[in-house]
Amino acid sequence: MKSMLRVVLSRNVSFSRINIIRFASNDAKKKEQEPQKVEEIVKNITIEKYGGITTLNIDRQKSRNSLDEATLHEMTAAINAFDKDPESKVLVFNGEGGTFSSGFDLDEMGTKGYNILRDAASRLLRRPLCDKPTIAAVTGYGVAEGFELALACDLRIIEDTAVVGCLGRRFGVPQSLYGARRLTSLIGLSRALDLLMTGRLITGTEAHTMGLACKLTSTGTGIGKHGKFYKLTEVPLKDWELEETYEEVTVQTDKGEKKP
Repeated sequence: MKSMLRVVLSRNVSFSRINIIRFASNDAKKKEQEPQKVEEIVKNITIEKYGGITTLNIDRQKSRNSLDEATLHEMTAAINAFDKDPESKVLVFNGEGGTFSSGFDLDEMGTKGYNILRDAASRLLRRPLCDKPTIAAVTGYGVAEGFELALACDLRIIEDTAVVGCLGRRFGVPQSLYGARRLTSLIGLSRALDLLMTGRLITGTEAHTMGLACKLTSTGTGIGKHGKFYKLTEVPLKDWELEETYEEVTVQTDKGEKKP
């Protein structure tokens, strides 16, 4: 009897060990299949990669994510790297600390001049911004050149309490021809002139009503929405179809627009 129990117990133990190994193997395979988050920290920006989504976070929170020359060069390098990365399918622009971007760094513009910063930003203010889709996740303030950066993106997801607008007229800074043209193509001539000539700021809710944003979200959820939006585009389309659709649409809509 004891010998029979030993045989049964040994078989059960062996069976349990096999099952444990199988479960552990399955868990390992699942972890391998899940996209891994990769984070790269530069001086003024942070790059996060998760699956096919790359997020460029502007991180100059002490100056409301203003754009100085160094930051603009870092962003340009990051955009070029994204374009060359076959694994990255969508680029999301985000501002850390609850502010998208307050535009050019006014202190540096006072010492270096407007043209230096404008030249450094030339890669960011063109259409198409990249060879692949781009999304601006606008939270807090997205004004002046920060607003132009959002306009340069293909899609804008904006929080209802966000504040956007052109501030060039208020500070005597010229509005780029590119920004004015892009704004007009999105919301029409009359509304564009209203924002350009008055320099007034509008909320995310009003921006969405005008047609500036494709998605309106509640405060604190803007950066979470871009992933869901990309998943919606990913389901029915394979990578080559997404790229082909994007290329066809951007070529038609951007026809006639010149680089600044």
